[in-house]
Amino acid sequence: MSVTFFDIRCDQCNFLGTSLATSGCYLWEHEAGVFQFERQLGLCLDCNEVVAIEDFPNDATMKRAREIHKTYTGKPLLRFLEKDYAKYLASQKGFTILEKVLMLQRSPVCLVCGNSSVREAHCLEGLEKDEKRSLGFGHPGCSGTLYAQSAGNLRFGMRPTTYTYDINGRLISTTYG
Repeated sequence: MSVTFFDIRCDQCNFLGTSLATSGCYLWEHEAGVFQFERQLGLCLDCNEVVAIEDFPNDATMKRAREIHKTYTGKPLLRFLEKDYAKYLASQKGFTILEKVLMLQRSPVCLVCGNSSVREAHCLEGLEKDEKRSLGFGHPGCSGTLYAQSAGNLRFGMRPTTYTYDINGRLISTTYG
């Protein structure tokens, strides 16, 4: 499998990260069940790295998902095929694990160090090949601003990796495919 990716750079220093930090399968494990959760690109202020961070559904989506889940009897839907995010969530076998995570009312954490001192990078959707786009926040310890830029036609071969976390966002295991 190969994927395209974005470079994340600082306009004042030699800081470099990539969107490849979010590749892989991310699971919460709780009481012998698992739930594959969404993650997003972010900057961890403790690691000072571009990392994957948890991405929780908003309240409106969860309200709809709870209603759908009550009556849903089909097979689990695939994320990249299902356009309705609430329906996708409601169809998943480990939906109750997602509910338990959200009941903790905690902030999303860095999926490297487990701390919640993170900044979310939401602006990458629709980024064109030659476009530079600011992430909307500065680079800590530097007067620069972080920006994203497509790596162009360069593609990267990935080895499937599964990261398993407890419901508090602490890494339990890493499995390489």
